[in-house]
Amino acid sequence: MGVDRRLGAVTRARAAGLAGLAVCAAAAYLPALFAWFVADDFLVLDASSRFRGIDWAFGHDTGEIGGGGHFYRPLWVSLQAAVYDVFGGHAAAWHAINLVLFAVVTIEVWALARAVLSERRAWIAAAAFAFYPRHGESVAWVTGSTDLVAVALGLGALVWGLYVRPEWAQALGSAVLGAAAVLSKEIAFVIPLLALIALPLPRRRRLVVFGALVAAQLAVLVARTVILHGAGGYSEYPWSPGRLVVVAVSYVLAAFSPPQLELTRFPVLVLVPLALLTLFVWALRRTGRRRAAWIGLAWFGVALLPGANVAVDLNNSLGERLLFLPSVGLAIAFAAIIPSRRVWPLALAGALALALSVLAARDWVTAGRIAHRTISQAARLGPPGGGELMLLTTVEAYRSASVLPTSNTLDAALARMGRRDLRTSFCSQLYVRHQRRVVQITGTGGRFEARTTWSAPFDVPVTRRAEALNLDCSYSRAKGSQWPIGLTREVTITASPPGGAALAYFDGHDLRRVR
Repeated sequence: MGVDRRLGAVTRARAAGLAGLAVCAAAAYLPALFAWFVADDFLVLDASSRFRGIDWAFGHDTGEIGGGGHFYRPLWVSLQAAVYDVFGGHAAAWHAINLVLFAVVTIEVWALARAVLSERRAWIAAAAFAFYPRHGESVAWVTGSTDLVAVALGLGALVWGLYVRPEWAQALGSAVLGAAAVLSKEIAFVIPLLALIALPLPRRRRLVVFGALVAAQLAVLVARTVILHGAGGYSEYPWSPGRLVVVAVSYVLAAFSPPQLELTRFPVLVLVPLALLTLFVWALRRTGRRRAAWIGLAWFGVALLPGANVAVDLNNSLGERLLFLPSVGLAIAFAAIIPSRRVWPLALAGALALALSVLAARDWVTAGRIAHRTISQAARLGPPGGGELMLLTTVEAYRSASVLPTSNTLDAALARMGRRDLRTSFCSQLYVRHQRRVVQITGTGGRFEARTTWSAPFDVPVTRRAEALNLDCSYSRAKGSQWPIGLTREVTITASPPGGAALAYFDGHDLRRVR
C-alpha cells in the first residue's frame, strides 16, 4: 500500500503550513474552551454516564441522546461514552476535543481542495473554511461533535480515495471510513455523491471509490432501517414543498451572512447576504476557474439534502450546524473565484472572518454561564419534596448560542445536580440578546400575560399563532402582534399546573418565583 506521489509529497514546509492551519482553525473558536455545557449536552452526559456498551449502541435507537427524533448514531454515541469515562463532566476537555476535530477537518479540506485547485488556492479554501463564522454550533457546542466526527470520517474517506494506492486498499479504506461516517451521523450518506462530484480521479478509479462507499453505506442503511423501524429523523419537521422552499431560502441567507446579523429582527439586514450573493455570482461569471467553482457549488447543494426539511433560524442561528459539511464546497468555490494576487484584501477578509468566528464562540461562553445560573436557580425554586417546576418563560438561546431549549435538557441538568425528583415544563421561550431583567408577568389561575423588551423577545412560531411546548402549557402571540416574524414582545400563556407545582419565570437574567 502506498501514497500517490503525483499529487505531491508532504514536504517540511507544507507540514509546517498544515500545522499553522490547524492552529488557526483552533484559534478561530478558542473561546469555546471556556464554555460550559448547554442544551443537549446534558442529555449526552446523562446517556454517557449510563452507557450500556458498544453492542447495545449498535442495536438500539440512539436518538434520545440528542434530545429527540429517532437516529442511528452508534459510533458517535460510543465515542461520547468513552470521552465521559476519561474526562467526566469537565467541559474544557470536551471542548478541546471538538477543537482538535475541527483542526483535522480543516486539514482534510485543504487535501481535497488541492486536488481541484492550485496549491495557493487550496490554502485559501482551507483558511476560508477555518474562519467561516457559521461553524459555532458545530465547534463551540459539545453536542456539535456529531457533525465534527461524521465530517472528519466522511472527508477522510474521500482523502483516502484520492491519495492511497493500490486499488484494493483505496476501496477498502474508503468503505470503512464511509461506513464509520454514517454510523456517526446521517448527513454522511451524501459522501458517495460528493466523491463523484469532487474526486479528480480516472473514471474507473472514481467509480471504484463510489461503489465501495455505496456498498458500505447501504449495509448501514439496512441496519438503520431495521433498528429504527423506518427512516428515522425528526418527526416534527415534515417534508413538504412549502417547507423545502423556506428551508432553502434560510440556507442561502445564512450561508452568506455571519451569525451576528439578526435577519428577521432587522429585515433590512437581508441586503447584506443578498449583496454578497450578487458579488459571488459576478465573480463566478468572470473567473477562469469556473469548473472548480461549480464543483464547490454542487458540493454545497448536495450536502444540504439530508437536512433540507430543517431551516436555520436567522435570528439565533440554531440549526447552522447543517451548514458544516456544505461549507466545504462553499470554501472551494470561494477560493476558485477570489482574486489571489494581492495579499492584503485576503488578509483583511481573513481578519474580519476570524473576528466574527471568535465573537460567535464567545456567545457559547455566555450561554454556558446563563445555563449554569438557570439550572442552579431552578434547583432552588423547585418544590422541596419533588414534583414539577413550571416555567412560564425560559431562555432558549443567547444570541447565536443555544441555552436550554427544551424541558428535558433542564431535567437532565437538574438530575446531575441531585434533583432527580424534579421535573420541569416550559410555557414560552425567550431569545436573549442582552442580559437584562425586562420580563413582566401578570395574571392568575391558568392565564398569564407576559411582556418584555427587544433585549429578550419571545421566540414564537412563524407559521402558526399558538404553540404547546409541553402538554400542560402553551403560548401565543398577543393580538395585533404580527411583525417581525418569529419574534414578539407580548404573549399570552395558558397553563394548567398540576397540584403542588411551583411556578417561576425567566426575567431576562434570572429565574424568579411567580408571586
